[in-house]
Amino acid sequence: MDGAGPQPLSPQELERLQARLVDNMEAAGCMSLDMAHGFFTATAAQHIDRLGALIDRVLGNLNADAPLRELLARFHAQVQHDLRDADYGPLVLQMPRDDGSLLPLPYGWCQGYVAGLEFLGEDQRDRLIADEQAGALLAPLLSFLMYSEDQWFDPPNETAHRAAVEELGGAAVALYLWWRERLAN
Repeated sequence: MDGAGPQPLSPQELERLQARLVDNMEAAGCMSLDMAHGFFTATAAQHIDRLGALIDRVLGNLNADAPLRELLARFHAQVQHDLRDADYGPLVLQMPRDDGSLLPLPYGWCQGYVAGLEFLGEDQRDRLIADEQAGALLAPLLSFLMYSEDQWFDPPNETAHRAAVEELGGAAVALYLWWRERLAN
């Protein structure tokens, strides 16, 4: 790969990919794009050699769709590139509100990340959770999974909610580096 990194998906390609995934989430068991982003992030340090299996998990019953597979392979390559360069931000949906502000909705990304941890297997997941440093890095991510459904669009503490969203990108990069260090030894 050259220094420029992978060819990022165009806004039109991202929109087409997201629409196809969301339209088929229930019927095909696929992930939304924000979930796929979290999933690819959680598995980035360990499963680059299993790209086909990762894409199969994201696509569910759409796994035979070659154009979607190609788009997801490029999307995965971009996640890898961004994490390696520590130029990473999680794909977090934004909800417009009546006052003109946007409320970040990190739940899909967080659910995808947890699905990635499950994909790693019980031993690897437990290794991560048992480590004090890694556990602390997981805290902002896991905090969103403790919300009740009625709190998703009305967080109990909006200031803390926004602060935790801001921590997700740095935590994801640090967890990626944590895995890389342990896998190198």
